[in-house]
Amino acid sequence: MEEMNQRQLALLKIITQRKFCTISDLADRLKLSRETIRKELVPLQNAGILIRERGKIRFYDTRQNAALLESSGVLSKNQRQERILQLLTDDKEIRISTLANKLKVSVLTIRNDLSALELKGKVLRKHGSAILFEPSINQGSSSDLTEFSPRANILAKHSIMHIKPEDTIFLDGGEVSRCIASSLPPLTNLSIWTNNLMILEVLRKNRYAYPIQVTGSAFSMEKQRFSLSSHQGLPNSLIIDKAFICCNSYAGNTFFLSDDEDASTIEAVCECAAKIYLILDSHFLDIQGKLAFPYKRYISKIQEVLIDDGIGSFRANTLFSRQDPLIICGPGYTYRNVRKHQHRIGFLVNKDRNYFVQAVHNSLLEATATCKSVSLVIRECDGDYTSAVQALNLLLQENIDLVIDYSLCMESLMYIGEKCLAHDIRLISVDYMAPGSIYFGADNASAGRIAGEHASLYINEHWNSSVDHLLVLGKYGYEPITKLRISSALEHLQKSVSRLPDTIHTIEWGHPEVNPTQELVRLLKQTPKDEPMLILAFNLRHLLASYDLILQYRESNNTIIVGHNYTKQIEELMKIGNSPILGCVHYNPEAYGQNIMDLALRLLEGGTVQQRNYTNLTWIARKSNSK
Repeated sequence: MEEMNQRQLALLKIITQRKFCTISDLADRLKLSRETIRKELVPLQNAGILIRERGKIRFYDTRQNAALLESSGVLSKNQRQERILQLLTDDKEIRISTLANKLKVSVLTIRNDLSALELKGKVLRKHGSAILFEPSINQGSSSDLTEFSPRANILAKHSIMHIKPEDTIFLDGGEVSRCIASSLPPLTNLSIWTNNLMILEVLRKNRYAYPIQVTGSAFSMEKQRFSLSSHQGLPNSLIIDKAFICCNSYAGNTFFLSDDEDASTIEAVCECAAKIYLILDSHFLDIQGKLAFPYKRYISKIQEVLIDDGIGSFRANTLFSRQDPLIICGPGYTYRNVRKHQHRIGFLVNKDRNYFVQAVHNSLLEATATCKSVSLVIRECDGDYTSAVQALNLLLQENIDLVIDYSLCMESLMYIGEKCLAHDIRLISVDYMAPGSIYFGADNASAGRIAGEHASLYINEHWNSSVDHLLVLGKYGYEPITKLRISSALEHLQKSVSRLPDTIHTIEWGHPEVNPTQELVRLLKQTPKDEPMLILAFNLRHLLASYDLILQYRESNNTIIVGHNYTKQIEELMKIGNSPILGCVHYNPEAYGQNIMDLALRLLEGGTVQQRNYTNLTWIARKSNSK
């Protein structure tokens, strides 16, 4: 047929997104007369693009017609995403602009499609392009999470957020505990206690690398549990940081354990625990059990009662006591249920659960738990513009009084700031500052200066105030926080060190055309080992990716690494003999939560708050600064 006009394209767009349409449907949607609709449909029917049967109109899905839809830019969302996958199958990697041209849609539409496909685990987005996601069998955990129910996966995910390196934790034998155990990487450096054989088996399959303790010497083959004998107890010196207890059911303001559970072991664990997290599947509400958990005895230790979103807030308020610290967990959000809250705070947080983000997240949860009049709604995002905007809009639908933005997305800052301003909602930005917001985070200029000061002291003392080579390990693209820290560190070095190199070498991760590892090896090979080299590292991942290569190609007495984001992993590296890591700037993320909550409450109560508020910066040095 001849080229379709705009009305026919509009008709096709509607028809392809439904199983069938009627002329009345189309007339109502397009605000046209039924006669006009009929006239526009005739050429499409004659060309074999549409089929009309008993007043119903549907698209005739053939390869030729699908190609016509593609060339006309009227593929439905599902059709377009299927076509993207097909194109990526034919070509290993395709530019986003190329996909937009092929499918006759905007680049933004393609980005949204890729975001949806990435969430499904089907594609992997790179800088300006996309590839099919083909996971290796050796990647990540060897466990199969599909053996656990969706509810268990959701509750396990939110439980893991509370666990940090070097914690001592207890896992009972519930499904969520098994899911937690299956999700722990082999090198987590946790001290794990359990009373359940299945937990040991899950950790064994996962090749967990650290010792695991059991809570008793008596073992029941039938119940697959280790239990304490009458004269036995747990070690007096044992302190369990976090105990995760899976409840079997709940009814009449009482939590019930599994009938097979050993009550004396659970009570002994709770006595040793600093914090207790109760976990409950909403499927087992209003079910009377036999073995009651002594809730009132340990209420001061119970941090949260985690329940999946199979329950709404109204029913939650009906079933649970006002004192219960109930957290309703969804796939991408959590909601702290407060019966009579004065304030409702939204927390927009990046899904990236690295050490720093998780520490901030947990500290805010703990700070909120002490505020009995505040409910917290948490929405997660991927750190890109689309997901940050979508998560914010979902928060705004929850009648939020204040938003805390920790999306870590530069591209969405303007939108988030303007949107909150338009809705007359106060905004606190964490680490990245949105327009009109109150900032809380690092003083990045000060952080750079601290790094520069300690590097200068070492250079002046050990290298006669002279550096031959300067290397920056960073991230590709415009990253203002990193650039500010670099410039601040360099300013101090220029003032305090007699001679710096004319050229600053930069190795960038995420560059679309450069392999950073190859570039680093090339640079290290070209640099004489006896010439002093200063390395500024701004990201744990980049430092870990480079550390072994630096040790391989450099002499420790002529190399120092200055870190800009302290983690436990970096501290462990600094403990190794002759480590080139001089030290690291620490931003104390564990203190973020209370400081942010103090700002939030002052804002909500009409108090005065400074525009910029900074966390406490410290310097963590290796044990000895002499090599």
